[in-house]
Amino acid sequence: MISNWLTAYIEANTTDEGIPLTEAQAAYARERGLLPAGSEVLAPPLFNPSYVTADKETDEETPAEDGIGSRPITWVKDHPGSYVYAEEPLFQTVGVDGVSLEADDVFGTVTALFGLRLQKKHGEWLKQYIDQDLGTAPGTRSMMFSNEDGLWDVNIALDHAEGFSDALTFNDTLQLLYSWLFRMLTALEDQA
Repeated sequence: MISNWLTAYIEANTTDEGIPLTEAQAAYARERGLLPAGSEVLAPPLFNPSYVTADKETDEETPAEDGIGSRPITWVKDHPGSYVYAEEPLFQTVGVDGVSLEADDVFGTVTALFGLRLQKKHGEWLKQYIDQDLGTAPGTRSMMFSNEDGLWDVNIALDHAEGFSDALTFNDTLQLLYSWLFRMLTALEDQA
């Protein structure tokens, strides 16, 4: 799981100067012996997602506002008919290709929707982890395994995540989600 994804990232991003890793990635890689001998850990790459905005009903792309990554996440609440899709290469180290952020029409929360590359057998553990970490209030999470894609389709309310606030930007929100996913998958690998 996460060891394989991080190993692939390390192999693809190692240069003569070293390997750019976040603190959490570096600690994890050191603990598990994933770093090549003598490698120096460099400052992490800039978290710089690419963004697309789209209509919720039609999935038709709409013109993205300039600098949307630095806008407050409340943009999704101010634009309830739209969602924002983001891709960031670091998300591949946690088994995610991209993330959609939107306001939940019923609960008014900021939700993150993503496909998580994990085996179906981990479903009960994932549900328990999410419920324990985010709580069980209605609308906090929904999950469904797609046999066609081999992915867990996950939808979580970020409002319940530690450190989340409406003052966060899109970039900050995605970094928070990345850290949350990294912790969750580390816990899953530790118990396996």
